[in-house]
Amino acid sequence: MDDLRAYLPPAKGYLPYYMFGLSILAVGNSLQNYLTLHYSRRLYNGQFVPNSSLPKKTASFDPEDSTRKLVSTSATTFSSKGARTQDQVTPLAARLFGTYTLISAIVRIYASYNLHLAPVYNIALWTYAVALVHFGSEWAIYRSARLGAPILFPFFFASVGIVWMVSQYNFYVEA
Repeated sequence: MDDLRAYLPPAKGYLPYYMFGLSILAVGNSLQNYLTLHYSRRLYNGQFVPNSSLPKKTASFDPEDSTRKLVSTSATTFSSKGARTQDQVTPLAARLFGTYTLISAIVRIYASYNLHLAPVYNIALWTYAVALVHFGSEWAIYRSARLGAPILFPFFFASVGIVWMVSQYNFYVEA
């Protein structure tokens, strides 16, 4: 046990352990995104159809370049006869998400050892805020994620991280 303890953050409280442990899980999640689409598809709703409300292609507009070129089948009446649904959980999307997750994990691991430094503390706090905004917008705005266990876990962990870090800022950060 003492050998393992040598690698853990020198804790003043439990927040460094929370961040460290969550970061190890995030590294695993990141690797999973490189290996399979299965788990990402559990989170992200893959049922999208072409957006028929976009204007036709012109010299100054190409609907294929629009970030709104696809809409969720749950956000539309899905009256497009013969329209084939498209899956937005692609290998590229999974690798990008895996890379983002790995970067967040690295920041949090580093921060778990250096919570006394205000800039490091703030950057780690922002990783939780960005995660919460990402998952919240994918669920509430873009309708690309279903409300269920796969999205509730990131909501929970990001919310706990934000509340904990904001409330304990003066305990950890040295003036």
